[in-house]
Amino acid sequence: MVGGGPSGLVLGRELAEAATPVRPDVSVFEARPRAGGKAWTEQHAGYTIEHGPEGFLDSAPATLALARGLGLGGRLLPAAPRSARRYLYARGALRPVPTNPGAFLASGILSPRGRLAVLGEPFRPAARDGDESVAAFARRRLGREAAATLVGAMVRGVYAGDAEQLSMPSSFPRLAALEREHGSLVRALLARRRHHQSGGGPSGPAGRLTSFVGGMRELGEALACALGHRFIAGRAAVAVRRAGAGWRVEFADGGSEFSDVVALAVEPWSAAGLLADVSPDLAAALAEIPAAPAVVVALGFALDDLGRPLDGFGFLVPPREPLRMLGCLWTSATFAHRAPAGHALLRVLLGGRDAAVVDLPDDRILALVLPELERTMGIRGAPAMVRIIRWPRAIPQYTVGHGERLARIAAELKRLPGLHLVGNGYRGIALNDCVTSAQAVARDVLAACGAPDLAESPGAGA
Repeated sequence: MVGGGPSGLVLGRELAEAATPVRPDVSVFEARPRAGGKAWTEQHAGYTIEHGPEGFLDSAPATLALARGLGLGGRLLPAAPRSARRYLYARGALRPVPTNPGAFLASGILSPRGRLAVLGEPFRPAARDGDESVAAFARRRLGREAAATLVGAMVRGVYAGDAEQLSMPSSFPRLAALEREHGSLVRALLARRRHHQSGGGPSGPAGRLTSFVGGMRELGEALACALGHRFIAGRAAVAVRRAGAGWRVEFADGGSEFSDVVALAVEPWSAAGLLADVSPDLAAALAEIPAAPAVVVALGFALDDLGRPLDGFGFLVPPREPLRMLGCLWTSATFAHRAPAGHALLRVLLGGRDAAVVDLPDDRILALVLPELERTMGIRGAPAMVRIIRWPRAIPQYTVGHGERLARIAAELKRLPGLHLVGNGYRGIALNDCVTSAQAVARDVLAACGAPDLAESPGAGA
């Protein structure tokens, strides 16, 4: 396995501990000196700072079962109940995202005309055939104002992306499926409530955000510990080549490893470089999957310097607002013990279409963030702690045509037995998606090795 982020680590563990007569000899190679990829936590000046995701939703049983199987059950840390409240910065103020029809009608997020357009959603035509952008879907179902404000902010919060570019069926497949099944998002929501199902809503996705006492790094470290000597950090792969009926992975240190099966648990653009000599067509399709840059600005403030109570998860900023930040997470209000006593930890997110921000020096980034925090939250004091993390390529973007690209990738993989792709570049960017897709690929690998009873679930990698 090449790649020691969550996908590669889960895949390696599933294969190494498979309860079948066939148990492959597994090695997981990671270029970094540590496990976990972007799911990494830093302890800095008394603050617990996430470099990547804040956590995962507990609505996916596979991730919870994984954590408990690794002995992390007692380390699970659910978000505080108040984090269920979320805000948008809209029309010049922080406004709570409505959680029911009555609150929506009274909300100032949309103009009266915009609210009326949303109320007409059940009477609009059902889904079209083929791909369409998230923005086009939202305009068709909710009207222009809600599409730009509510959905535009959601897309920024999830993908740091552009709703005009992202594919609706690829980026939000569950929502797209609800329209196909019920003809209307409102009718789908009512049907789910009648059957006591939770599919998420305007105030946030289904499930409770969950992390670990020491942050998300605990999961990667526990997986690496479970793999033991099978996890090899600090060894960067530079090429993957055919070697007879198997595969040879070449490394930057000049060495190589032979294997019957190779799984690439790296970003699609990295996989493209590794496979350039194996299949130019596959490499080209992988290279077409873009990524959004992101800058995480972690800021510690004395509680007395805050201009408002941190009574929620934080806020997102719709793209039409004249701010450069994508949003601000109130981390210490969401998870306990993330900041020293008497202080708060905020995480401001920048980037997305504003790619140039990644290259700004720290002082310039701070100079643009602090005035925006004063404008949105009334914060006037100087931060007690500043930590800035840059990701030039942070989040894969499932742009329009993503499904067709995946079909091309799958067709090329059929010509290359023993090669697998897994990770958040294909069918889901969240940690839960990484876990389930890695487990599915593990079943495929074991089935190919002679355990056909495990092949009932198709691989989700590509």
